[in-house]
Amino acid sequence: MIWQEYARQLQEVLALEGSPVGVAFSDVPASNGKKTRVLACAAFYQAARKGATFNITAESCSCLGGQTFLGLSAPNPEQAAQVKRFLIEGEKFCSCNAAYFRGRALGQGQPPIGVSKYVVVGPLEQFELKPDLVLFLCTPVQASRLVTLSTYETGIPLQAQLSSSTCGGAVTIPLSTGRPNVTFLDLSSRHAVKGYKDSDLIFSTPYFLVRSIMESIPLCTAGTAEPGMSLNEVRIK
Repeated sequence: MIWQEYARQLQEVLALEGSPVGVAFSDVPASNGKKTRVLACAAFYQAARKGATFNITAESCSCLGGQTFLGLSAPNPEQAAQVKRFLIEGEKFCSCNAAYFRGRALGQGQPPIGVSKYVVVGPLEQFELKPDLVLFLCTPVQASRLVTLSTYETGIPLQAQLSSSTCGGAVTIPLSTGRPNVTFLDLSSRHAVKGYKDSDLIFSTPYFLVRSIMESIPLCTAGTAEPGMSLNEVRIK
């Protein structure tokens, strides 16, 4: 499958530690997917660094926020109040109810509620289903290269939303906007998933843009192209 070949090339060109991660919204599970309870942010890490595939459902997603941001279930009023209280009093990510509201109202992403029964997350090099998104667990340098490769053909600047949960930034925003996004991994994810490194972040893109990234690799110095002129040639003398 072409996306599996893409995964191998991207891993080599970018020198990734692990595999790019495929995310597919599906009404049938992947045959190689685990059914165990998991945090969405943990599934991203396990897929990238450990080669694990997960068939995530409303029942197996062990985070209320993750259930919403993956579109697996809409929170009832009691659950919504619990999440709000946790963000304000538990994580202390919001100062008050008004700040919590603004964060939701002004955010770019629309959770894909009811889109599918399963959200399949796994290493792209082994992914059975055509992915809807591709996530790169990477360093800032690797993300910089991906930003350049993703904008090389069109020149359209990346419009990232950085203030979101890990699953919101990695899945909800790129899925609902059709644009790449970058998430620095929220502090709760970093505390809950011990394997994440301080240097890790996630660059996430809709799969339909990956072909443009692949075609740009041999043409762009963020890929494998050599510079056509030196910096000294364009310096003001």
